[in-house]
Amino acid sequence: MFEIPIPLHPAIVHFPIALIFLGALLSTLTIFTRRGALPQFAAVTLILAAAAAQVAINTGEDQADAVLKRMPEAKPLILVHAEWGEWVRNVSSIAAASAVLALGFYRVANIRRVLAFITTLIAAAACYCVFEAAEHGAAMVYHHGVGVQVVPGGSSPTPAGTSPAESAASPASSMQQPASGTNP
Repeated sequence: MFEIPIPLHPAIVHFPIALIFLGALLSTLTIFTRRGALPQFAAVTLILAAAAAQVAINTGEDQADAVLKRMPEAKPLILVHAEWGEWVRNVSSIAAASAVLALGFYRVANIRRVLAFITTLIAAAACYCVFEAAEHGAAMVYHHGVGVQVVPGGSSPTPAGTSPAESAASPASSMQQPASGTNP
């Protein structure tokens, strides 16, 4: 059946990422057309993105406390990632407010286009903040091992007696050795 992932933050962060990029795309399209309910979709998507960013911040704060207990030296990395996460929430909230304001001027073509352009610029800034938050989050996990739980005695894909870093650095570990007596 369905299980809630633990920790929840890595699963949640992908929702605001996708919604912010989708909202930026939709707001870009609203500059050129108002077909269907495109401006409404852009506004709703950006509102959902801002809400999802807040949920990601909440789950990140919950996980940060547990990680800091295990790895207090990771505090500067977590703070930078958290700061960019807050920028994502703030800028996407401003983009959502701008999209809602643009809906108020839906029938006035010139003002609607200007507001759609402003919304697109703000949504693009939110996309940049997403890139920064994701870059710092990925660096924490993949370069510094923050938040990664090592299971003692678990199966390891690395050769016996070597660490993952040693096996990754060794070119021989990634290539199969030819059988004795054969030429490569």
